[in-house]
Amino acid sequence: MNNIKNDLIINDTTLRDGEQTAGIVFSADEKLLIAKMLDETGLNEIEAGIPIMGGDEKNAVKKINELGLNAKIIGWNRAKTEDIYASLDIGLKFIHVSVPISKIHIEYKLKKNFEYVKNNLINILKILSKEEVKYSVGGEDSSRTDLKTIAEIIKIAENEGAYKFRYSDTVGILNPLKIYEDILKIKNGGKFKNIMLEIHTHNDFGMAAANSIAALKAGADSVSGSISGIGERAGNCALEEVAAYLNFIENRKIKFDFIKAKKLAKFVAKITKRRIPVYKPIFGRNIFYHEAGIHTDGILKNPLNYEAYPPELTGSKRKLLIGKHGGSAAIKYNLNKHGIKITDEDAASMLSIIKEESSILKRCLTDNELLFLYKQKLK
Repeated sequence: MNNIKNDLIINDTTLRDGEQTAGIVFSADEKLLIAKMLDETGLNEIEAGIPIMGGDEKNAVKKINELGLNAKIIGWNRAKTEDIYASLDIGLKFIHVSVPISKIHIEYKLKKNFEYVKNNLINILKILSKEEVKYSVGGEDSSRTDLKTIAEIIKIAENEGAYKFRYSDTVGILNPLKIYEDILKIKNGGKFKNIMLEIHTHNDFGMAAANSIAALKAGADSVSGSISGIGERAGNCALEEVAAYLNFIENRKIKFDFIKAKKLAKFVAKITKRRIPVYKPIFGRNIFYHEAGIHTDGILKNPLNYEAYPPELTGSKRKLLIGKHGGSAAIKYNLNKHGIKITDEDAASMLSIIKEESSILKRCLTDNELLFLYKQKLK
């Protein structure tokens, strides 16, 4: 497998595809704050919104573009002149053009043919080239499009001057083996030298992050996703999952501030009234909570036994819980936190009581409950 580039381009679409989550609306002020926080996270590109929507949306994208952030601020557009001029009108220097390329979308959504799609795209890109802005092209529904068609669109984009092509798994049907094979064929067979390839995945079958990693391993230059994976239907690729895998497992030096990204994820969860699941990879509150006796014993001996990376790297905290599945090592550890040292025999004698109490309560015990049982049993 190819090596993933350390200079990987990360494109964030929290403000565009993320806000397209059914029922989510960001105010203009919230969009500005999110953009600032995204920039602090270290992302390369921020897809700020869709200017053609007008009103608050267009004004928010304009204000974000005027913040002077380090990230490139991108407006998302259909391949329509009115969309393009809405983006140009607010001074955007980076523009993304999305064009449906699958037979399904061309026939049933556009009600056109492929020749129309190609000619229209060329006309749109010539406008952008004349305006001297940088632009990328997205192949909507790429994952249901044959590779010959994709290659034709990429060649048009490259010839007209696009700096990047986005391969979009619009309905989330990819699997890692398939996308690895397809990206490899595109990179090796198309001989595209002056255009980058970006992967944009959806999570309908729970494989968005894995599909993105597979595409990057096959040679993709950029990954597009959102913080916490928010997005339409089952969501987008969660950028923190991709960044964590690359940094902690593959030891790539990917620029991504997990502490600030987690702060942003919590902010987005608060304003959208959609809590981050406690088991969510990377940002879930409970992902470093251990209860099973074998696990807690292993963690106390060396956290590497049951943790792939230290929790503090992502702003998480480790907890060794006392409950039905626990062991005596965790009992000793938690009592020791309160200055109480007990023998292995005493811990073992408390274990059955704790298991019974946990079964009755249908949860783990709090520290106060543990101390109460200790006083009842041993003191």
